[in-house]
Amino acid sequence: MATTANATAAASRVAGTARASGVQLQTWLYPGSPGDSTCTAQAEYADNRVLTGALKPEYWSVQSNGSVRLETTADGTCNTFSAANVADLKAHSAYQYPTISGMTTADVHALVSSSGNRSKAVSQLTSLVVGNGLSGVDVDLEDYWSWSASDFTNYKKFLTQLAASLHAKGKRLQVDAPAMTADASFYDYAQVSATGVDELVIMAYDEEFDTPPGARCLAITPYAWLKQVTAYAQSKVPDHSRLVIGLPSYGYHAPDPCDLTNVTGNIQFSDMRKSPGFSTDPAVIAARRDPSSGEIRWVSGGVLYDYVDSASLTAKLKVLTGLGVTKVSVWSLGGGNPWFG
Repeated sequence: MATTANATAAASRVAGTARASGVQLQTWLYPGSPGDSTCTAQAEYADNRVLTGALKPEYWSVQSNGSVRLETTADGTCNTFSAANVADLKAHSAYQYPTISGMTTADVHALVSSSGNRSKAVSQLTSLVVGNGLSGVDVDLEDYWSWSASDFTNYKKFLTQLAASLHAKGKRLQVDAPAMTADASFYDYAQVSATGVDELVIMAYDEEFDTPPGARCLAITPYAWLKQVTAYAQSKVPDHSRLVIGLPSYGYHAPDPCDLTNVTGNIQFSDMRKSPGFSTDPAVIAARRDPSSGEIRWVSGGVLYDYVDSASLTAKLKVLTGLGVTKVSVWSLGGGNPWFG
């Protein structure tokens, strides 16, 4: 357990990172069962690393029938809704945006295609943030690439309704968006922003899933790609204060050469440490550091391992500040995932 002096020093260091960079720091945390590595998230943000920024816990999940379920500690999960958890969030952040999560096209379709489901969800989300004095809502509805044109249209209807409801109560709306470098049929940053979104959060990670056939898996967030993603987002959302760029703090492993059907992603650092060939030797780490991303990459037993360490995360932040980015969100806390140095 850290001493009070050590905790104070850590808080000062991470707060200094934010001040020095001129960036507002945000971070997500998600539910887990007792003993899961994600359950260390609360202890991690206790060092006040985002005291002037935002904490974003997943509080709602979209169900297969399109309803929205409130996830609570009564379920036996960590990082979910309770009065005590809300109070703790407020004690360690300036802003709190609980997340509504929908990870499949079927679930997203069930929610947004029904006017009744949309209205009920808007009421439910607004009521909780108003009743608990939270800053707003973070909408994380994904599987974008499989949406139909009508899904995207109805998604925008949902965002428009939610933005209006939240704004009427003095609350704000964040929306998580896919990383893009050019216009595409499935998603449009400008159209989404026009629904009343206060902050569009670009999830600039998982470029490994764009690896060409037969090649070694790409890094999670290569610097050049990060620049492309950010520049494109800035071209579509002229008010750059409404943009938040998401950075990764996790790892993955995959066959080498890459097999995109067998990528294991979002591996927390506490689990990456158990990977074959993992090393804490500074010389080994330096030799494995990928110059295109700063990430630590090595191959063992025909498997590629890749993770973002503190130096890599800090280097990615430097890329963003060089592009004028003022808000950055990290996926995610828990499991000792690295933070800015």
